[in-house]
Amino acid sequence: MRDTIAAISSPLGEGGIGIVRMSGPEAHAILKRLFRPRKRTKAFASRRLYLGFFFDPQSTMDVDEVFATFMDAPYTYTREKMAEVYCHGGLSSQREILSLLMTNGARMAEPGEFTRRAFLNGRIDLAQAESVLDIIESESAEELQSALALSKGHLSDCIKGLSAEIEGLAAEVEASIDFPEEGLDIEDREWPGRIGKIRDALSTLIASFYEGRAIKQGLKALIVGRTNVGKSSLLNALSLRDRAIVTPLPGTTRDLLEETIHVKGIKFRIIDTAGLGSPRDPIEREAQERVILRIPEADVILWVLDASAPYNAEDEAVHEAIRGRRGLAILNKTDLPYRIDCGTVASKGFGAMSVSALTGAGLEELKAELFRLYAEHGGRSKGPLVTNVRHRDALLRTEEALARAEQCMEIGEPVELAAFEVRGALSCLGEITGATCTEDLLDRIFSRFCIGK
Repeated sequence: MRDTIAAISSPLGEGGIGIVRMSGPEAHAILKRLFRPRKRTKAFASRRLYLGFFFDPQSTMDVDEVFATFMDAPYTYTREKMAEVYCHGGLSSQREILSLLMTNGARMAEPGEFTRRAFLNGRIDLAQAESVLDIIESESAEELQSALALSKGHLSDCIKGLSAEIEGLAAEVEASIDFPEEGLDIEDREWPGRIGKIRDALSTLIASFYEGRAIKQGLKALIVGRTNVGKSSLLNALSLRDRAIVTPLPGTTRDLLEETIHVKGIKFRIIDTAGLGSPRDPIEREAQERVILRIPEADVILWVLDASAPYNAEDEAVHEAIRGRRGLAILNKTDLPYRIDCGTVASKGFGAMSVSALTGAGLEELKAELFRLYAEHGGRSKGPLVTNVRHRDALLRTEEALARAEQCMEIGEPVELAAFEVRGALSCLGEITGATCTEDLLDRIFSRFCIGK
């Protein structure tokens, strides 16, 4: 934290503008040695842009015409002194500027070190720090809004409120141990009931992970069916690109092919699979076994049938493999005369959709039905969303610890055991905001960041 760090913060390559930033106690002093403003000034004001030249003090040669800004602590991203240089977006210009900054006292920043300093200096908590990466990696408007809500502290505020309730409970339980003469017994304080309410709130947050995962990671929609029903054609039509090879020959698709589409801000990962049926060779058998293994992992099954052919035994075998799963029966090839018995399909427990992957008919209705399935399962909740697996796991461990504490109280176990579990729950919950975390955890989180953020 005593070092002054520097990094290129804009994507490497050619562009209109490149950004090189510094943070640390010597940030201003280093930049002043290397920047010559066009208009001479006695002192640089904080958070103001100055036009001038970045130069090499040894050769006195100019490197680039730039804007420079000096930012005083604590009103910066890291709560330290910061300085930034906005140069032309050429790779050589950015590298030369960074090299001169490092020659004059800065060191190369580690991945995520700027955001890590913001966390360590108390400007943001750990959940908000993770939201920075979510914002950068957002692929849709809905994903961006979810990440922004996390950065604004919506989840953090909820976690802090629950932590305060658990902290108060822990204090009372421990007081009953330290001061038994005060008569703070379990029945009088209604501790199990209070734990139950906290667990209910935790369960609501945990349940929101389905929607959060749908927004951030995407729902898996697995295309299944017998050979030659148009599964690969459907993938190409939904993704608007020739992702899969399509031929009249059966068994063209051997491996799993995946494309992402966005429907009303929700990401669906459409996965094409090999046709199910009687395998003709070991490769086709392996391909079909992989499909069977992926069926339980899918959020939605798209069961494709050939509407121009009668429902047959191979279709029924596919139905047996996906029985009880949530999804849709897709009657494909509706540009040809119908020969399938729609009543038979309707009796299988899957809502039926008629489409033509060749002409595009029915595809928009299919997308709307996919979104309806998502909304029916969870919908868009108004409260904070859990989008991070780490957060979900911490909430689960918190809930489990409180469940053990509640059980200890109900069966009359020593109060010390209940106090231990309550404190454990508080520690697990604190991992989300960073109130309790290890150096290893921080290393894992910030190593995922790019250098310069």
